[in-house]
Amino acid sequence: MSAFQEQLKKDLQVFLNGDEFAESHTITSKLGAVTCPCVLQSPTAKEQFLSGEKYDRYDGISGELYILHIAKENLPEVPSEGVYLTIDGHKMEVSSCVDDMGMLSITLQANMRG
Repeated sequence: MSAFQEQLKKDLQVFLNGDEFAESHTITSKLGAVTCPCVLQSPTAKEQFLSGEKYDRYDGISGELYILHIAKENLPEVPSEGVYLTIDGHKMEVSSCVDDMGMLSITLQANMRG
């Protein structure tokens, strides 16, 4: 492993450290449940406005967007678009998943009736 890859692995461990940024969450998929440190981010209204993010899927149903940052090695498989994950008891649909050198950034939609 190169020095660069070693440093990336160390940086990932800092980001996913419970004393730094991460919190422990239980993530359930069709392959089972795992409890591990990750960062669950919900964009603020200002961030959604600036990025043009709006989520009104169907008339009368709206939702919230979340981004889950998690080490790839902590999930049994990389989720694809349309798959449902349950995070701490809340069911959410995967709208995208990006693998950036072992760190998954999963964009999720949690539906709410309006």
